[in-house]
This record gives sequence, structure tokens and C-alpha cells, in this order.
Amino acid sequence: MMLRCLTLFVSLSCLLPSQDANGFTIGTWNIEFLGADPKFRRDTPPRSADDLKAIGRKVRELGVSLLGVQEICGEDILHEVARAAGPGWRAVLGTSGSWSDGKTQQGVGILYDDAVLELIYAEEMLSFPSKLDEVSVFHRKPVTAALRHRETGCDFRVVVVHLKAGRKDRDKQKRKAEATYLRGWIDGLLRDPNEDHDILVFGDFNCSYGDAPEAIFEAGGAMRYLDQPKAAPTIMHFDTPIDQICVTETFREIQRDSLRSHHVEGEAQRLAFRKTYSDHFPVTARVTPPARDDDPAARFSRGTPQQSLPTNQRPVANATAIVAKVQWPLLPGTPVRVMIEDEHQYEGTFVHLDQDRGWVVIKTADGLRAWPKRRVKSILAANKK
Repeated sequence: MMLRCLTLFVSLSCLLPSQDANGFTIGTWNIEFLGADPKFRRDTPPRSADDLKAIGRKVRELGVSLLGVQEICGEDILHEVARAAGPGWRAVLGTSGSWSDGKTQQGVGILYDDAVLELIYAEEMLSFPSKLDEVSVFHRKPVTAALRHRETGCDFRVVVVHLKAGRKDRDKQKRKAEATYLRGWIDGLLRDPNEDHDILVFGDFNCSYGDAPEAIFEAGGAMRYLDQPKAAPTIMHFDTPIDQICVTETFREIQRDSLRSHHVEGEAQRLAFRKTYSDHFPVTARVTPPARDDDPAARFSRGTPQQSLPTNQRPVANATAIVAKVQWPLLPGTPVRVMIEDEHQYEGTFVHLDQDRGWVVIKTADGLRAWPKRRVKSILAANKK
């Protein structure tokens, strides 16, 4: 009888909201090309259905109510993880980060427990530039969301990032440019007296303490990196942490000494961890909100409706408008000019477009480029103005 009661308690505990009496936990996790086609990512172990369930269980084991995620290849796979995490879990994913193979995406987004946190709104920062001073930036556009703690009404903004990877000087230059632009955007929010100033930036920064992004974010004292009590790796390839959490000084509900890397030690253990989960380790921190929101009149400014997430909340694009501007069926090799939703234009020759679903693919002077069809505003003949 006691065993049956214990089993029932364990089963029911898996359905309880992911919080405790002292607040809730947030985190970030790069789940290494989750959902990518193994034909295109041979160095990344493919995940089975059992692996997806295990990832969902891991999310529950972390005790988080909110998880920023990176390197997600499609919404469907993230929704599977959310379902595995529990009935109250929801997923939101951005559309950027696509690769030229037309199959791979390094998307950023969030997983959250709707029983604990209410999603006020989410959007993809498509207005962020793709080039700054002739340097390519923000291939993975950040995703921002405002959430409200259901128990106390306290609300806050999160920004999920995946900054440029690599250790070359050019990579460092790109990360510095991305951090500078993002900090400028945050400064604009902090200058607005009506804006909610509780802001949290987290994700895969691809750099550690002491690098340029930390100096940029912490300049002037308006923001601060959370420090681990004892620095531990957040990825199996380096000893230094590269997945970070940075908060505004006004976001006092964050416990500054609570940052933790859920890493594993030993080569065999790390290889086993990667086979199911990722080459990155989750990073978490604690939030202890007061009994009620301390700035109930503050608002969260939003971008254009075209940036709204989930994507089904965006204004419906007129697909026939794309088709009407060129003669269809469009033959491969036809010179075209493609405009995507951030107003950038690309010229090349047409390769492929699945009219029902799929990607627009063209060949440019720099190689193949591809975009989800929903991101394409127009396709014009390249010899027309």
C-alpha cells in the first residue's frame, strides 16, 4: 500500500507547476541543432523519440518555469519537447537562423510553464540589422517576450540571444557589434519612464567573462552579468562558461548569487550527455518576486505586428502577391530579386519554391540562400525595377 501511495505521489508531482514557495527558476540551454536533419549535421547525434522525451524530463528536472533555447530546427520539434515537459508547457520559436541548405535552422525561442508564467506577448526582433559597418550580424535574430508571474502579478521582459560563434578576430568583431546594438536598444527602453525596466538577457553568448560583450553590457552600471559562485563550463568543448545571464540593475528579483551550470564531469559522462541532450549544459538562476508587482503601471513596448510570435499571430501575408510578380511556374535559373521581411534584397537565380509549404531558394554570387516562404515579401524579375 505504501509503495502504491509513493508511486502515486511521484506521478502527481510531475504534473505540479514548476515552482516552489521561494519563487521560480529561469534558465537557458543551447540544445545543439535539435531537429536538424542528420544528413546535413553528421557531427551532431540525431535525437530519437525517446531522446525528445528525455529532454522534456530534463527540463522538468531543472526545476525551471522558463527556459531560453537556442539551435532549434523548427517549431514542431520544440513543441514535442514542451509536451514531454508537461501539460502546461508551451513553446515559442523565432523564424531566423536558417542555413543555405534550406533544411537547417538555428532558431532561438522560449519554453515556459503556463501554470506559473503568463505570456503577455512575444516577438522576433526582425528590425535588428543584418549588417553593421559592413559586418554581418544577427543571423539569429533575438526573441523577446514579456511574462507575468501568475501568483504575484510581477512581470518582466526577457531577451533570448545566440551571439556569433567562433574565436577568430572577425567573430569577436561581430559579437561586439551585436552586443553594442542590443545594449543601445535596451538603453532606449531604460530611458523611457513608462517602460518596465525589469529586463533579462540570456542565451548562448559564445564568449566568457572578461570579453567585449560583458564590458558593453555592464558599461555605466545599468546591467550586470550573473556570476557563478565557482565558474564551471557551460559547454563540453571549453572550460570557461559561454552561456550567460545578464540583468538590469533594476531587476532586483533575480538572486545574483544563484547562477548555476548543470554540467557533467568526465569524458564518458559528457559524451553520454551529448548523445541524448546537447554539447551545451543548461544554466539556471532563481527569481524571488515580491508579493505584488512593484511597477504595475509600467508597460512593455512592442515592435510591428509582423514581428509577433507565435507566427500565427502575425498579419497573414498574401501569398498570391508573391506569385503575381513573376511568371509562374518560375523555371530554375531565372534571374530574380528576393525581398525578405527585414527589407533586405538578394539577387540571384531561382532554384526552388514549394507553393504549398517550404522554402524559397536562390543561388547568389555567395552561394545558395534560403528563407522560409513566410519571410519572403516579394519575388521580382531581376531585370525589372
